[in-house]
Amino acid sequence: MTRGNSDCIISPMPQWIIPYIDQPVEFWQSIAERLPGHIREIYFPLPADVIGSGEPTQPSEHRDDVLRNGPFPCSVLLNPITLARPVEEITPGVIEAVRRLIGEYGLAGATVANLTLAMRLREAFPDLPLTASCLMLISQPNQVAMLDGVFDNLVPANRIVRDLPALRAVKEAFPGKLRLIVNEACLPGCPLRVQHFNEMGRDLPHPLSLCAELLDKHPWLRLTGGWVLPQHLHLYDGTYDDLKLAGRVTLRFPEKYIRVLDAYVKRKPLAANDIGGGPASVQDSIEVTEDFFQRTLVCRHNCEQCTFCRDYYAAASLLRESTNRGQPSNM
Repeated sequence: MTRGNSDCIISPMPQWIIPYIDQPVEFWQSIAERLPGHIREIYFPLPADVIGSGEPTQPSEHRDDVLRNGPFPCSVLLNPITLARPVEEITPGVIEAVRRLIGEYGLAGATVANLTLAMRLREAFPDLPLTASCLMLISQPNQVAMLDGVFDNLVPANRIVRDLPALRAVKEAFPGKLRLIVNEACLPGCPLRVQHFNEMGRDLPHPLSLCAELLDKHPWLRLTGGWVLPQHLHLYDGTYDDLKLAGRVTLRFPEKYIRVLDAYVKRKPLAANDIGGGPASVQDSIEVTEDFFQRTLVCRHNCEQCTFCRDYYAAASLLRESTNRGQPSNM
């Protein structure tokens, strides 16, 4: 990488894959002008009656115009964490929808969470770039072998976003490009994740977060989520090829979208509660130092034998409470 002006990291080619929110073409043109040479593509979901994606249905009033006239290539999400019907029943409708998108708009690629569906798409569209979704939960080299060369890109499971040795092992094993989501704050290996994404993908009424009770009991777990702050991205240099911003729901307001995207692209500091990471994010204004963050990248999530994160959270909470009361802390 090379550095342009004083606050902007310039990549040799566009690195960022960003979520569609329902804004007119002018909004996307303003991003192109603000961040020239940084955005590779926008991703959007197919309607739930075709296949849906891993998040609730979002407005799409401007989508056709953005696909047709926007400044960026667009890719499609075909990645519900579980399929409502057997894959062979779903495949014909998905292939027809993708064929229409390619014909009408061109298509930069598709993100898929089902290996068999990806195989069928590869057969139907040999030149369409395919990305293995993070919802495939790929976290080990042996899983890469199971992908059987179908995918061009891989978004690893969030459980290894804060595990640099595991991330490097998967990158070494995968022959294509590794794509890292930077601001998804789900807990690594959360036992509630599959059901949560299943409910979101089916657009069912559900609580704000299925892990809310767990986090109320153990709030320090929020510090272990699968997120990377913009100011700490340099610790990952060499471990990824592309970067992806999540947040079709949490960044749906244009001002917040621009603020978060701009910070990540330019690596300007953001607080952990400002990244648009969802309900499992750090909710309070707690400083996440580089020393703390760097240690969590090599600890291998050994939480049953380590109190580092809970001690850090307790100390940060005490400092915040003391500051709010205007009293000196004993730290």
